[in-house]
Amino acid sequence: MDTYDTALVNGKIVTLDGTREQVLASPLTGQESRKTRHGDAADIAAAVAAARTAFERWSHTDADTRRTTIEALAAKIEERSEDLAAAINAEVGTPEKIAKAVQAGLPVHVLRGFVSDLDSALAEESIAHSSVQYRPIGVIAAITPWNYPLHQAMCKIGAALAAGCTLVLKPSELTPRTNALMMEILAEIVPAGTINVVPGDAETGAQLIDHDGIDAVSFTGSVEGGRAVAQAAAKALKPCGLELGGKSAGILLDDADSEVALKAMVNGGLLNSGQTCNALTRILVPQAMIGDAAAQIGTLAEKMAARLGPVISKDQYDRVQGFIERAQEDDAVTLIAGGTGHPEGQEQGYFVRPTVFVCTDPKAEIVTKEVFGPVLVVLGYADEDEAVALANGTDYGLAAAVWGKDTSRIDAITSQLRAGQIDVNGAPFNPRAPFGGFKQSGSGREMGLHGIREFQRPVSIQRKG
Repeated sequence: MDTYDTALVNGKIVTLDGTREQVLASPLTGQESRKTRHGDAADIAAAVAAARTAFERWSHTDADTRRTTIEALAAKIEERSEDLAAAINAEVGTPEKIAKAVQAGLPVHVLRGFVSDLDSALAEESIAHSSVQYRPIGVIAAITPWNYPLHQAMCKIGAALAAGCTLVLKPSELTPRTNALMMEILAEIVPAGTINVVPGDAETGAQLIDHDGIDAVSFTGSVEGGRAVAQAAAKALKPCGLELGGKSAGILLDDADSEVALKAMVNGGLLNSGQTCNALTRILVPQAMIGDAAAQIGTLAEKMAARLGPVISKDQYDRVQGFIERAQEDDAVTLIAGGTGHPEGQEQGYFVRPTVFVCTDPKAEIVTKEVFGPVLVVLGYADEDEAVALANGTDYGLAAAVWGKDTSRIDAITSQLRAGQIDVNGAPFNPRAPFGGFKQSGSGREMGLHGIREFQRPVSIQRKG
């Protein structure tokens, strides 16, 4: 069994001082496969001290220095993409082909997006007799989840480096092999102390947020975790950005190419076995089309069964099974495909049957709560006003999508959607566009210029004469 017990502090891979350990099982087999150690207060203190010292240097670097470092980081991740994909496949369960293209590929595009927007982020503005400069906020505490471990980390690391900040990252304890590879890459590329990594659990994260040397907090994870992080940051009046969950809706209009649209929505909703915060897990179709659409969606989902990876852990498997079981007991819910248990031929590990429901109650649990597994729900709508109401009818507001041919209809709908990112007719993901949500999907934005701005503060300088 492999053991992971290191941190990255001041440019060096060091053994963690903490003694708390956790044994993890492979999502592919369900067998115990690795052991990880959690950082403690002493590890956090050393990492924050290194970040504070490095901030005095890094905050004064010019755009070329920052650009060179971020581009070098992107190039090294690209070079190590196969190693990273293999680690993420083993720990998260993402199939290797998708892991290489998305889990290891997307962070490269995100980092290069920061490079493209760096000059704009550092440019001085003029407002009447004032000049406005954008300056780094300081030392960032970053806490990231397990579902896209490298991508989520690079969203924060790239933005911090571009803004002139330094950072202490607490990645998820469930991906220690990926964390170890990431630390190797960072140790080789970034200047000592600018980016420090202390792996650990929620206790480690709490110690990081509470440290007096932290100026701001950036968290990606669950609503429950975000609420705890926000409360802890608020006690010290530390700015806190949150990227949380979603229950995103895809709207099929009656003039859309339904075959193309439904296939795209199913593929997106089941990406990473549904362990994607902006997955389109609610599919809204005209009431007159619901029978045919649900059958198509069910068939598409069943065909995906052999191509999906598992969910990450036994806890996550049990959580998803609970949602499926409760939905099947709800009179307003009809099972179209999938259901409880493992897919045929995948009895080992934490594989979940891709599952599709049709629901007539917009307040049902399966419609309103984030499952974070390969579970889709189809709802019918009478008109476009009802489609908008259904799309906006959850506590989340992270993403949405609309499919149709009439641009004016689409524009009227998108203007009313309370979602941070809205895709039209399958437009590809843009790694430079701001990412974030409304309501319980969080606050703040990541990626591109807007992501850099989260780690900056404007300073106004008034000049007379």
